[in-house]
Amino acid sequence: MIAKGTFIEERIDRMHAGGIVDLHFDALMDLYEKRDRKNVLESEFLPELEMGNISVVGVAIYIEDRYLPEMGLRVALDQIARLYIETRKSQRFGICKSFREIENARGAGRIALLITMEGAEPLGTDLNLLRIFHELGVRSMGLTHARSNAAGHGGIFAATGSSPNGLTSFGRDVVRECERLGIIIDLAHINPAGFDEIFSITKKPPIVSHTNVRRYYDIERNISDAQIKMIGERRGVIGVNSLLVSPREEEGTMDRYIDHIEYIANLIGIDGVGIGFDFFEFIYRQWPESRQKELDAKLATPHFIPDLKNHSNARNLTRRLIERGFTDEQIEKILRDNWLRIFKEW
Repeated sequence: MIAKGTFIEERIDRMHAGGIVDLHFDALMDLYEKRDRKNVLESEFLPELEMGNISVVGVAIYIEDRYLPEMGLRVALDQIARLYIETRKSQRFGICKSFREIENARGAGRIALLITMEGAEPLGTDLNLLRIFHELGVRSMGLTHARSNAAGHGGIFAATGSSPNGLTSFGRDVVRECERLGIIIDLAHINPAGFDEIFSITKKPPIVSHTNVRRYYDIERNISDAQIKMIGERRGVIGVNSLLVSPREEEGTMDRYIDHIEYIANLIGIDGVGIGFDFFEFIYRQWPESRQKELDAKLATPHFIPDLKNHSNARNLTRRLIERGFTDEQIEKILRDNWLRIFKEW
């Protein structure tokens, strides 16, 4: 007689065989800060990615406040440069610029890296730079983080209070150019007015690479029921974030994380849910206490989920999804198939 635990582990093995897609990871920030080191991807990231069976990762360009405005473009290009240097020295990673390249990498057992941009600050107000970033491999674009920039305004970490204005004229140009070039439009962090305006000028399926539902954490940075339904109507996908599952530390649990998945699925169907882990503890713990407190005051105190702290914990998520009653087909859609559909359609 096969033990129940053994049966569940075998199910996890089968579902993980095709790999997991995580569409938001701040790896590029870390690579840039460690630019005097070698083989950071293989020595620090690869073991956890392999343990979690991660096959595609959205690696985000993000520019911290301390580099703006003068060094935004330079730091963004340096982040990409570090990624190219690291991947060229590794047989385990590949920067991918198309769905075919992603599939080829997955078939060869390599981890596909999809370069994304979190905030349009590196562009300044020069739309021509978007073409350059596209040539370098950027395939997903979010216009803002929590702050405002030349493209638009971010949703703040409070229930109300972000700018009532939508995109700027430059922001609208960026969105149109992204659709023309084939850069996926990412609505993560955009304020409500900007969210609505992006929908009014786009046609392709939109995504939210990493977010949580306002039902469990009511801040503008998260996504409302109406916004979830808008994404569903366009056949888009929402990646569920591990950082903002609840404002209360005691509710920062795996079950609350799955509550967000279940809530979105109940509103728009399982085809609209993906993963955008946004693992950040490895960066947060490297900072001095003063810098941690600065982030907590400016945005929100992150509550890291004990059994979902990094990519090596992905099996814990799959196991809990099984225990919560999700079918294998549903879990595979959450883990990869929904994101792969978006990559193919764009």
